[in-house]
Amino acid sequence: MKGIVDRRLLSRAVLVGVLFEAGLTVASHYKPWLKIHFQLFGAMMIAGTAGLLYARDLAGGFAKGSLGGLACGAACGLTAVALSNVLGDRPDIFLPYGVMVMTFTGAIGGIFGQLDAMMRAFLKTLGR
Repeated sequence: MKGIVDRRLLSRAVLVGVLFEAGLTVASHYKPWLKIHFQLFGAMMIAGTAGLLYARDLAGGFAKGSLGGLACGAACGLTAVALSNVLGDRPDIFLPYGVMVMTFTGAIGGIFGQLDAMMRAFLKTLGR
C-alpha cells in the first residue's frame, strides 16, 4: 500500500525550500533593503514553490499534493522565522504567525502543483 506522503519527494522539496529560505533570511539580515521590500513576499513565494515542486512531482491528487505542500511550507516557515529570530530581526511573537502563513502558502502551492501535473499529463496525450 502506498503511503499518503512520498518521503523522498518531500525531503527533496523541503531541502530546496529550507536552503532558499535560509539564504534569503541571511541575505535580508545583511541587506536592509531586501528585508524591507522583499523578505515577506520572497519567503512566502519560496514556501509556495516548494509545495508546488512536491505536488508536481507526486501527481497524486489534490489532497496528497496540498498535504505535502503544507508540510513543505511549514518547514520553510519554521526555518525562515526561527533563523530570523536567532539573528534578532523578528520578535518571538512573530513565530506562530509566520509559520501559519507559510504553511498555508505551501498548501496552496501544492494545489497549483497538482494542476500543473494534470496539465502536463493532458499535454502528453496531445503528443507534445
